[in-house]
Amino acid sequence: MHRKLLIPGPIEVEDEVLAALGAPVMAHYGEEWVPFYHETMDLLRQVFMTSGKVFMLPGSGSLGADAAVGSTFAPGEKVLLGINGFFGTRWKEILEANGAIPVIIEVPFGEALDPAQFEQILVDDPSIVGVIAVHLETSTAVLNPIREIAAVAHAHNALFMVDAISSLAGTPLPMDEWGIDVCVSAPQKGIGGIAGLAFVAVNDRTWERMIAMPERSRSWFLDLRRWQRAAEGPNNWHPYPVTMPSSTIMGLRAALQSLLNDGLEARILNYERMAKRLREELQAMGFSLFVPTDIMSPVLTTAYCPDGINAPEMVKYIATEHNIQISLGFGHFRERMVRIGHMGGALDDGDIDALLVGIRQFLAEHQPAPAK
Repeated sequence: MHRKLLIPGPIEVEDEVLAALGAPVMAHYGEEWVPFYHETMDLLRQVFMTSGKVFMLPGSGSLGADAAVGSTFAPGEKVLLGINGFFGTRWKEILEANGAIPVIIEVPFGEALDPAQFEQILVDDPSIVGVIAVHLETSTAVLNPIREIAAVAHAHNALFMVDAISSLAGTPLPMDEWGIDVCVSAPQKGIGGIAGLAFVAVNDRTWERMIAMPERSRSWFLDLRRWQRAAEGPNNWHPYPVTMPSSTIMGLRAALQSLLNDGLEARILNYERMAKRLREELQAMGFSLFVPTDIMSPVLTTAYCPDGINAPEMVKYIATEHNIQISLGFGHFRERMVRIGHMGGALDDGDIDALLVGIRQFLAEHQPAPAK
């Protein structure tokens, strides 16, 4: 029996996406494929809400982050990075691997980044050329104040790069309106596709910086200038430098069409409604939210289990007895915390109901009896 995914990603996908993935394989070039590919890129640009360039590379979201950093910042340049969870730490490693110098703002897991801290460091060190922040820190469900940090970065003439791998299409993120210079994402979360692609959206300001970088790149594959040259080249039957996963892109197109047909705003409102209901029900059962609702993402809920409840045991029970998979917390939160993803067009209220039934049954069987 199929196990329903209510994890932070990959997510449950719609039947239309599965049908597209299972269709006959198309060649990744030629007069039939290229218009299909360009249509898909136009849909993706609508979701980013940008008039800039959007690149699609085969690989994970972290590959997109690597390409963005390597194409934007030169070795030795300082980049201010906010860290408030596991994935912020990954960006530090990516910066260091590319020779950039990360200047770190670190706050405890479960707290949001503070734009005032970015302001102070940029005032103190005008040599900083860029700022990076994770929008939705998936390890905690914290939604960071990206719009406010963007304003701070621009006031100091620093480029602003955002990790929107978990947040794009799950919560408002108008790239151009908010002043985001580079935005990295992937299809297997809010967009509703499957893993295997990375997206990097770049505005004109950043592109000018990229093309002015020294021509000797640190990577053949991850140099976004190479991808743009292929897109603009005379061989318009093959507008990228490598073999592309055509079936994965077909699934992505189906997911984007469903998303935009429903309406991005309508999807987000539905996530907010389901999140509110799920969190209220969990709290009524004795769970406590890991972070306050005003900084928790609408597509991911993190909560401490009631006293006496072992989170790994509950996650295993729900998976084996109810065929629903949810996630544990990171590190020392693993024994006490659960993470529940609720995003994508395939999810509905029935899935939330089924999960709540499973949790109630586990608590009924395992919760310690009250002391007399």
